[in-house]
Amino acid sequence: MRANPTDIIRVILVLTLCGSLTACGAKKSQTPKDTTSPADTAPPIEVFIPDVSPPDVPPEPDIVEPPDVPEIVDPPDVPPEPDVPEPPDVPTDTADPNALPAPTSFDPAWPPYWNLSNAGDAHIAALAAEALEGLGFAKGSAEGPGPNDRLIVTRYLMAWIDQTGFVGKMNGLWRLNGANDDGLDFVIRDGDRPLNFLVVGEWGQGKFPAGYPGSEHTEFPSKTPEFDDSAACIDGDWCNQYAHDEAASITDPDIPWWSACNTGQKAWDVLHQPMEAALIQGGIRLKYEALLVKEADGDGTFDGDACHQNWLFPDGIRRAVYLQLGYEFFSDTTHLDRLVSIRNPAENPEFTGPMSVIGGFVLTQWPNPHPLKGLDAFFRPTIGGFMDPTHGIPLEAGTWNDHQFPAQGGDEVFGWINNPFSLSAFPLFAAGRSASLSHIGPSDNNDAGFCLCGVHGGLEMGGGLLHGGLSLPIDGGTESIEARRRLDLPGDPLLPKTLVYEAETDLQHATGKADDDGWSANTAEHTANHILYGPYATDWYGNQGTATFRMMVDNIDADDLEVVAINVHDATTQTNLAEMHITRKQFNAPYAYQDFTVNFDLQGKIGHTMELRAFWTDFSYVKVDKVTVALTP
Repeated sequence: MRANPTDIIRVILVLTLCGSLTACGAKKSQTPKDTTSPADTAPPIEVFIPDVSPPDVPPEPDIVEPPDVPEIVDPPDVPPEPDVPEPPDVPTDTADPNALPAPTSFDPAWPPYWNLSNAGDAHIAALAAEALEGLGFAKGSAEGPGPNDRLIVTRYLMAWIDQTGFVGKMNGLWRLNGANDDGLDFVIRDGDRPLNFLVVGEWGQGKFPAGYPGSEHTEFPSKTPEFDDSAACIDGDWCNQYAHDEAASITDPDIPWWSACNTGQKAWDVLHQPMEAALIQGGIRLKYEALLVKEADGDGTFDGDACHQNWLFPDGIRRAVYLQLGYEFFSDTTHLDRLVSIRNPAENPEFTGPMSVIGGFVLTQWPNPHPLKGLDAFFRPTIGGFMDPTHGIPLEAGTWNDHQFPAQGGDEVFGWINNPFSLSAFPLFAAGRSASLSHIGPSDNNDAGFCLCGVHGGLEMGGGLLHGGLSLPIDGGTESIEARRRLDLPGDPLLPKTLVYEAETDLQHATGKADDDGWSANTAEHTANHILYGPYATDWYGNQGTATFRMMVDNIDADDLEVVAINVHDATTQTNLAEMHITRKQFNAPYAYQDFTVNFDLQGKIGHTMELRAFWTDFSYVKVDKVTVALTP
């Protein structure tokens, strides 16, 4: 085939232009990136140059060149040749339908976002700013969300993927209501501040937890002793712990083996780009890879020797092994999937371990959880019950088991549950107040669990994945299966609830009589006792509550004696949650209804039998119209 002179001229121009530059393809300086993994290195730029065949090469068999076409010379006034379709064997630029488009930037100081919701960009930007500001980090700080991180927004979830200082870790997760357009909103707020479902910044103070590297921990124990380890460590759970090297320091004094590796850890500005970033059916997939290195020193002296160094194989040689972690988010579901796999490079011997990749999502502090995150209150196994090892009680499948116990010292560990399970602040699924966890990989899914971890200081949902003897060992040059941990935040939003109890019809009485629109007692006919009590309700769900008693007296001047005492009573524990003693002169006018309100706390009391009580003292006529209970989620 004869070369088109136009193509030849183009090639000459490209080579001439390239030679005029200092270095063809030179890049601008970028934020420092982790160089520990091949996946973190951008691939070389591929330049496609059309094939130019020399004159003596015969034409390809499937292209017939017209015999009467002379050699073309392009004078200035010759019109361009008509478009000729390229032969099928010539490569063309075709857009990858699974390629993830660039995220949308809305503020140069905040992470850009991918929007999978039904809301417009302006509304998403406003919600994102609220969520990020609510964490409490100084805008532009190295530790907080920044422009090299990413946000993913679906109909039900907003997630902050922290790529600076962390290997693509989800340090923020907010539950949304699933509404369209400008109706999309957060379901849980601490005051006006959207509440992160995870532990980072949950109090709005811009802080990381003391006992965890962010909102999730993922580690792999090793039973290969180092030169200064006790040989007895091989008979225990582990000699040292390996994980990703990340920026957040461990400062909890209860775990000095972890804080021993704070020295020399990765800086906050180290950027980790995903090894995979793609559109999937109905969502987005991100996956990251970094070296599995020593991050906890178990030698007993906690001197931090060999921290951040490669995996130590049984032959005493350290070699590179890669821990791959990622996420899949879906536009129209309340769940996300955590992805876990291990890559063992070709030159390595087989890789195995005594236990598994241990870890999980850290939802809140423990034993002092955020008041809107009391997920330890109710446990629900799905298909198989198990024992509560701390309290010695069975937790039955398919029902909400009351676990409103005071926190114990140390750890309460629930492992190898072997079925999906849920935690909730209430005996129901409530958006932003409940969470379900399951392992749904191709195999090795039984080690799901949770921990009320007093030692590390967090409420965790997770377990073990990629166990030795099940998913491991793997040979050099191979990867493990991709394990999958699913976190679901199910349920409908729990809205504020108002309950009205009419005194004459909805409540019980130990004294007094029906009196038009209420219930009254007078000194001539009745003796001191409860003018009302009840309703013994068990469905008061919420965090806080108020009870407003609407009452009147006949005289406000005779004296200032106590005429009635009101209270909210927990009949399950036989304790008063709130009370008020009311005198005659606290009423503003005779024979005029007036409201008296008490506030009460429902934490640790969900599902208890609740009672409203008014005790009449027999010093004045008193009439009660109703009691209104307002519950705040």
